[in-house]
Amino acid sequence: MSESKLDIKNVADAIALYNRFRSPEATARVLGFDEKKLTLQFEGPFCSTCGFYDYLEDFAYELKQLVDVDPKIENVEEKAFQTFVVRYSVK
Repeated sequence: MSESKLDIKNVADAIALYNRFRSPEATARVLGFDEKKLTLQFEGPFCSTCGFYDYLEDFAYELKQLVDVDPKIENVEEKAFQTFVVRYSVK
């Protein structure tokens, strides 16, 4: 059941669910958060060609299950080998 307010607890819960089902191929952690922006770091040996964005969109799906929001990928930046920083806009 979705809650109506986005807060750091909901983000942490979504990350825990994401990591539970996708680690070790992909692991997420929060880098920054406010009501309209969310920045995560994804690391792992996940496939970076076919299905790469699926890993990033899967986090948005997990968050939507917990909170009534619509996160969209705004920016993806490769920081190191198999390490990406992803900024989501949250509506």
